[in-house]
Amino acid sequence: MKSYHHFSVEDFFWDDAFRNWVLRPTREDHLVWEQWLEENPEKANLILQARELVGALGPAGVDLPVPEKNEAIGKIMGRFDAYAVNDESRTHKLFSLRSRWMAAASLVLLFGAAWLFINYNARKTINYDRLISMATVQLHEVRNTGNKPMTVSLSDGSSVTLDPGSKMSYPTRFLDSKREVYLSGSAFFDITKNPERPFYVYADEVVTKVLGTRFQVRSFTHEQEVSVAVKTGRVSVFTREAEQPEELASGTELSGMLIEPNQQITVARRTAKMTKTLVPNPEPIIAGTTGQNLDFDDFPISEILKTLQKAYGIEIIFDENSMKDCPVTARLSDLSLYEKLDLVCNAVGASYQVIDGRIVVTGKGCAAM
Repeated sequence: MKSYHHFSVEDFFWDDAFRNWVLRPTREDHLVWEQWLEENPEKANLILQARELVGALGPAGVDLPVPEKNEAIGKIMGRFDAYAVNDESRTHKLFSLRSRWMAAASLVLLFGAAWLFINYNARKTINYDRLISMATVQLHEVRNTGNKPMTVSLSDGSSVTLDPGSKMSYPTRFLDSKREVYLSGSAFFDITKNPERPFYVYADEVVTKVLGTRFQVRSFTHEQEVSVAVKTGRVSVFTREAEQPEELASGTELSGMLIEPNQQITVARRTAKMTKTLVPNPEPIIAGTTGQNLDFDDFPISEILKTLQKAYGIEIIFDENSMKDCPVTARLSDLSLYEKLDLVCNAVGASYQVIDGRIVVTGKGCAAM
């Protein structure tokens, strides 16, 4: 065990052995530190402050660079100094009940302010450069400085179409357990399916996790929102504001907020609020559905809506009982999804809304006509 005789509160705060004792104590650790305190009773007050500091701030959810961490701790310790008294006064007041309550109240305020300070700086500094600096493997960076999309091939067979003004960092070979890339800007991902090796896109505050699919991520620093839109497959999106981002990202199962074909999620940078909706121009996910098989002659509207749901992979909610006896003749080829819905709904006096990435059709059906 280290001597620790010349350690300050800050030194104890950053010491791995000390932090493990406070945050993840074991019986052996208790014995070691109790013995050290018995041999160094004059350090008891210093150890108490360091324990309170580690316990209050705990392990940060997002890593900060050492200078910012030291700045935060320095602010806290400056407040400690302000509340400190001379040795004689401390001796008389140490066991004063009133003094203990005042000290406890002060510590609560200090630790609360420190927690807000660290989390504010953590959120503020989660960006492409910070993520790159925290990577544990060597990365290769590619930038698109031209005015046309650039295709990047990855070692697992996946491809990325990088839009102008965007950049991406990635390893030349992915790890056996997962595949990770870092994006600043906008890119379309066509990911080779591998359920045993999830694929992650880190774009500032937002993490996108897939097992194999096609999707678009947009995260320009100067924009107020980050967006993820799915072309095919399923995508999991979560933010670093999530309660337990490590647990959401671990394993081979999708977690977080799931989106499916023609759905997208927008994340407000300022509040981390996530909103699920449809992409502006939904496209069929089944080949050939823009042809003659979307032209209907005296077809029940319920069957038309089911066909559109299958063609676009979007859930369409409606009252089948009121719609099943409504025959509609419609030529839907070469129309956008919303034009198709307008035409079909107008034919029976119905309407529709997009709610949480789904289409909800409302109307009384043929009975009201």
